[in-house]
Amino acid sequence: MPFASNDIIDSKDLSFLHAVLTEICREREIPPGSEAEKAVADQLINWFLFGIRDAQELKSMLEPMIDPETAATGT
Repeated sequence: MPFASNDIIDSKDLSFLHAVLTEICREREIPPGSEAEKAVADQLINWFLFGIRDAQELKSMLEPMIDPETAATGT
């Protein structure tokens, strides 16, 4: 479920989120454009809008949500 927020994500925020997403996906071998990547991106944005703005903290919040068994296949 998406987090409801009135915050605006600007281009600086998008660049930051993209960098974090890219790093997470590289570390977990999640294929670009996969459903797994989309799910990680969705959660990443939700945590960001919730107020988590530190890259390492975002990564640690997402860690339990990323299943290593399915991340590589994107299923």
